[in-house]
Amino acid sequence: TGKAVWQYETGNYINGSPAVNAKYTAFGGRDAVIHIINLKDGKKAGEVDSGAYIAASAAINGDYVYIGNYEGEFIKASLVTHEIAWRYKIDKSPFISSPAVTDDAVVIGGGDMNIHCIDIKTGQARWTYKTLDAVNSSPVIVSNRVLAGSDDGRLYFLNLTDGKLIWSYETGRSITSSPAVADGMVVTGCDDGMVYCLK
Repeated sequence: TGKAVWQYETGNYINGSPAVNAKYTAFGGRDAVIHIINLKDGKKAGEVDSGAYIAASAAINGDYVYIGNYEGEFIKASLVTHEIAWRYKIDKSPFISSPAVTDDAVVIGGGDMNIHCIDIKTGQARWTYKTLDAVNSSPVIVSNRVLAGSDDGRLYFLNLTDGKLIWSYETGRSITSSPAVADGMVVTGCDDGMVYCLK
C-alpha cells in the first residue's frame, strides 16, 4: 500500500542504511548508537554504544550486527544480548564503507587506505591490502574473490583467502560507489560521471 507501518526516532541524523533479518533491523547514527529495532512493530529491542559517530551502513549475519564508526573502530555486536563481541581498531581514520560478510570473514574498506579482511570469530585481521587513498566503497564478495573501489580511482579484485591482487582497473577518478556483480560482470559508478561494466 505504501503506507508507513511504523517510525522510530533517534537522537540524531542517520546516514547509513539499515540491515535487516527476519526479526530485527539494525543501524547506526550520529548519536554513536547501534540501534536494534523489532522489525514487526518498530519497538526498541536494544542498543549498543559504539563510542563514536556512525556514518556507515550495517550488515547482519546470524545473531550479530557488523558496523564501523568514525573513530576507526569496526564492531561486532549481538542482536540478542546487545553486547559487543569484539572491536577491530585501526587509526583514527573513519569507516564509511559497509561490510561484506561471509560465515567466517568480514571485509571492510577503511579511511586508512586499506581493505581489511577480519576473522568473524576472533575479530583479528586475516590480511590487509593497501591502496593509494581512502576506501569508502563497500566491498563485494563473490565466491573466493573480493571487489572494492578506492578513492585512488582504482577498482581492486583480490583473493579472499590471502588478499593478493588478481587485477585492478584504473578510472582516474575516485570510486566511492559500491560495485555490483551479475552474470560474470562487475558494474560500478565513478566520480567522473561514468558507469563502468567490466568482465
